[in-house]
Amino acid sequence: MKWYHNVWFVLGMLFFVLGPFGLPLVWQHPRFSRRTKWILTIATALYTVLLIDVAIRAVQHSLQLLDQFAPVQ
Repeated sequence: MKWYHNVWFVLGMLFFVLGPFGLPLVWQHPRFSRRTKWILTIATALYTVLLIDVAIRAVQHSLQLLDQFAPVQ
């Protein structure tokens, strides 16, 4: 088995480094069943949407804080 087919490497890349760009590692993995591949794909999509939502909320909150420090005219 090649080093990039290590299960922990694939999961780490999928959820901590590459996000949806790591899906080719999942779909090329020889030991994952088709069901596992679909479950990981859906989990990655949901995780990505969640992270995007958190990022948008963080930017909105930061902009609100900046508005509080804007000089009053």
